[in-house]
Amino acid sequence: MNYHRDDVLFQEGEPSTYLLLLKQGLVKVTAVSETGQVTLLAIRGPGDVIGELSAADGNPQRSATVVAATDVSACLVHHQDFIRLTQQRPEIMVAMLHVLSDKLRQASRARVEVHTYTVRVRLARVLVELARSHGQEGPDGTRIDLSLTQPELAALVSASPVSIARCLREFRQARILDIGYRHLTLHDTEALAALAQS
Repeated sequence: MNYHRDDVLFQEGEPSTYLLLLKQGLVKVTAVSETGQVTLLAIRGPGDVIGELSAADGNPQRSATVVAATDVSACLVHHQDFIRLTQQRPEIMVAMLHVLSDKLRQASRARVEVHTYTVRVRLARVLVELARSHGQEGPDGTRIDLSLTQPELAALVSASPVSIARCLREFRQARILDIGYRHLTLHDTEALAALAQS
């Protein structure tokens, strides 16, 4: 399956009958709160599996919306085929448990960091992680080709958009990064990494 940037792969609340294994590209995972606020939950890339929860627990509806942040190539696996595969090859289920455990650890770590670190440090950590997992080295630094709005960054960091705007302004003034159309360029990843460890 191939998708273009901004295509919707999954829609929250729609029937869930298959999962996707991402081969190329990046996607944004979002959910809507009871108050109608859209929150960015995660960014997933090559090697990640999306839609696996419905296959695991049998929930008939998608729990989140997934939108292509870049052009995406993915392998579609129907839930019935996935269950049959895990029965025939238990190592697939073990690998899936590792994936789910890693996602749970990330969520738990994010909750702890909200009460431990300042917004500035949390943003630095998120940017360093995005650079490590999705960045491309270029002559001006590390480029992250993701169309992330300030509210979406705020959701990843668990902070207010106003606080994120203030921190981004500080980083720009310090020549640590630049914000372009649908991308970020990190000029000084060492400075960000040092801040992320403070």
